[in-house]
Amino acid sequence: MKRRVVMIAGVIGAVAPALIFAQTRPTRIGMLAPLSLAESNYAPGVVRRLAELGYRDGAGTVIEYRSTDGYAERFPKLARDLIDLKCDVIFAIGAEQAARALQDARSPAPVVFVAVDYDPLEKGIVDSLRRPDRNTTGVYVPQNALVAKRLEIMREVIPTARRFLVLSDMFTRDQISAARNAADAAGVQLTVIEFSRQPYDYENAFQAGLNAKVQAAIVLSSPVFSTNRSKITALLAKHRLPGIASSLQHAEAGFLLTLNVDTPKFTRRAAEIGVRILKGARPADIPVEQADEFELVINAKTARALGVKIPESVLARATRIIS
Repeated sequence: MKRRVVMIAGVIGAVAPALIFAQTRPTRIGMLAPLSLAESNYAPGVVRRLAELGYRDGAGTVIEYRSTDGYAERFPKLARDLIDLKCDVIFAIGAEQAARALQDARSPAPVVFVAVDYDPLEKGIVDSLRRPDRNTTGVYVPQNALVAKRLEIMREVIPTARRFLVLSDMFTRDQISAARNAADAAGVQLTVIEFSRQPYDYENAFQAGLNAKVQAAIVLSSPVFSTNRSKITALLAKHRLPGIASSLQHAEAGFLLTLNVDTPKFTRRAAEIGVRILKGARPADIPVEQADEFELVINAKTARALGVKIPESVLARATRIIS
C-alpha cells in the first residue's frame, strides 16, 4: 500500500511541473507597426487599454512590439518574426502594409488591425465589415472622407486660397485620389509632391510649392510625416503657409489646423476587440468598427503668427484650441 502511494506521488511529481508550466505560460501579444512605440500616435493607447483590461506587459503578458521605423519593405520579415513567436493575437497598427504582411504570411494568430491610412474593405483586408471572415478584424478611420473634409475646412479658414501644396508618400496613395477628387469638386488646384525615398527632401518640396504659388498646405496621414512633423512645421512657419494635417501632434507642433480621429477612444476599441479574441471570440464574428468621433484642433498661436482670423463657424466646431 505504501509502495503504491509512493508511486502515485512520484507520477504526480513528474506531471506537476508540466501542468504548472502550461498554466503559467504568459499571454503573448504581437504588435506590428510602422513607428516605434514612443513615436506612434496609436500603439500606446492600445497598450494602455490592454493593461487596464488585465494584459499588462510583464505581468503574465508579453508584448512583442516590432517597428519598421517608417520603411514599408520591412513589414514582411517582421510579420514572420511575430508569427514564429506564436503570438495569441497580433495587432497591425496604422499602415495597410502591416495587415497585408500578416495575411500574406498566413498568420495563424488572429489579427486586429488599427487601420489609420486605408479602408480595410476597399483594400481586401476583410471581405465584409459586418462579418469579416478569415481571422482578421479591427477598427478603421475613414481617411479618404477626412481628406475632403480637411480641404473644405482649410478653404473655410482661407477663403481666398485656390492653390494647395499636398505632401504624399507610399503610405498615402489612396488618399491622393480622394484629395484630387475633392479639389476638382471645389475648383482648386493641387501641387502634389510624392516622396519615394527616405529621408524626404522637404526643402525642395516646399520650393516646388512656392514656385506654383501655393497658398496653403495639406499633409496627408502618413507615419513618416508624423515622425517628421517638426521639420514640416518649421518650413510652414518659414514660408508663412497655413497647414492642416491628420493628428493632434501636428497641431501641438505648430500646424494651424488638424482634423483627426478621437485617438483614445479609437485605440481603446481596438484593444477591447483584441481582449475579446483572447477570451475566445472568433474574429470572423466581430464586426469591423469605423471611427465615428473626430477632433478639430486649432493652434491659436500659429493663427496669430500668420495673421489668420479663424471664422466663428470654425471656432464653434473646434474641440480643442491650443493657445
